[in-house]
Order: sequence, then structure tokens, then C-alpha cells
Amino acid sequence: MFLIADSGSTKTEWALIDNGIVIKSLLTKGFNPYYYQKGELARDMKTGLHTQLPFKQIRKVFFYGAGCSTTANCNLVERALQQLFANAQIEVEHDLFAAGLALLGDEKGVACILGTGSNSCLWENKKIIHNVPALGYMLGDEGSGTHIGKILLKGILLGEADKQLIMTFYKHFNLDFDKVMNRVYQAPDPNLFYSSLSPFVRKHLDKPFCTAVVAGSFAQFIERYLSKYDGFQLLPVSFTGSVAFHFQDILKAVLEENQLNFGRILRKPMDGLVAYHLGKEA
Repeated sequence: MFLIADSGSTKTEWALIDNGIVIKSLLTKGFNPYYYQKGELARDMKTGLHTQLPFKQIRKVFFYGAGCSTTANCNLVERALQQLFANAQIEVEHDLFAAGLALLGDEKGVACILGTGSNSCLWENKKIIHNVPALGYMLGDEGSGTHIGKILLKGILLGEADKQLIMTFYKHFNLDFDKVMNRVYQAPDPNLFYSSLSPFVRKHLDKPFCTAVVAGSFAQFIERYLSKYDGFQLLPVSFTGSVAFHFQDILKAVLEENQLNFGRILRKPMDGLVAYHLGKEA
């Protein structure tokens, strides 16, 4: 019996596997180690999982998490998991590693995350060979829901979108110019505000401006990140994340325009991780 966890900053998906099948799926809060002090992580994990799992019977735990990009953070997560799963072998990896494993497995290619944020890597022999830093929402995150929301917002505020779309936007979110500026510069977490706007873009893809916003964000993602990987034009480019999934028609079109080879899209990494580990454990 083994356990797989795919953890972001906001939520964690767990899959308990026994005899070749998923016998239980769970959702808990996210466990990004950057937001925890020693001791707090194990406490919060135990609270979230509580009586949901047969802790003593689990022999392996594969934890893939946002923030697990340094040795110190991986060690913090590993120690927390060991307190809960005393009889288990613990493996902790970064969420970008999870994307590579879920999308490409043993194959070579470019693995990308397009969700609230964005990231990518060149993947070969089940390893991240090269990673162009994503830089976060203030300096980067092109191709993400946050970036799409930011581009939309600029177009709304500067009057570049058509008047009907601008009126619909302000009415839908109960905002005006001054309220938007306050939300961006005075309220906390402007990145969450930006990303909350991407569903509005999706709903109005019949408007040329919204289609152009998404296509432009994806084009910037290719230019800023994918183009820096050696041989990227010859490799399959695969994606996981809600933005890649929901805007996949535009994404495929932009890839074709840039003469890139489309690989596959997974809405979430867990599906690919389960398939990989079941094959490995069989």
C-alpha cells in the first residue's frame, strides 16, 4: 500500500493505492514548506488527514510539492511525513518534477505547468535537465492564469478592450477604475486577484480581445521560456494545469504557429502520477 500526494500552496490531492487500484482520494489544504516553521507542518498534515488514512499500513509515500525545490524544504517535509507514516519510505520532490514524471515519464521532452502560475523544464531520463526560472507573478509567470488576468486588466483600464466588454467586466466584478487600482495596490495578494479574472476571459472567448489576451500570454511563455531549451523545436511539449486544459484550443494553435510539437495536456498531474507509479509498482 502506498500514497501519492500532489501539493500546491492552496490544496493537496492524495491518492491511496493498494493492489493496483486507487482505493481512496482525498483533498486537504496545501503544504508549501516556505510557509511553515519546524513542527507546524506535521501538526497541520495530521489535522488535515486525521482518521482518513491507515497510517501504519502505508509502506511508501511519494510527496510532490510546491516549495520543495531546496534540500532544506524537502527535509522539512520528509521529517513531517515520517512523524505521520512511521513505517513508510518517504520520497519528496518538487511539483515541477511531478509534472515531468506525469507528462513524460521515461521520455524526453519539455514539461510545462500552466495554472495559477507557470513553470517549465527540459526533461530527460526522469530528470530535470534544465529549468528556466519562472520568476513569479511580479516579474514573470507568462502563460499562467495570473498573467492572463493581468493582461486583461491592463486592456480594461486603458480602454483597449471594446466598450461592451469593459462595461460587462465592471458590472460582473462590481468594480470601477478606482476600485481596481485600490485592489491591485492597496489590498493583499494582488496575484490572487489577477488569477481570479481568467475564468472571465474564458467565458468571453467569443470576444477577439479575450482570445488575443490568451494567445499573447502563451506566445510570451514560448518566447521567454521554451525558446531557451536546447532543441525545443524538435521535442514534444506537454502541459499540465487548469489554464492549459481550459484554453487548450488556443494553446495548440499558438504552438502550431511557432512550429512546436504538441505532446499532451493533463488537467492535473495526479492522473499521470498514478499511472506512472502503478506501472512502476506492478
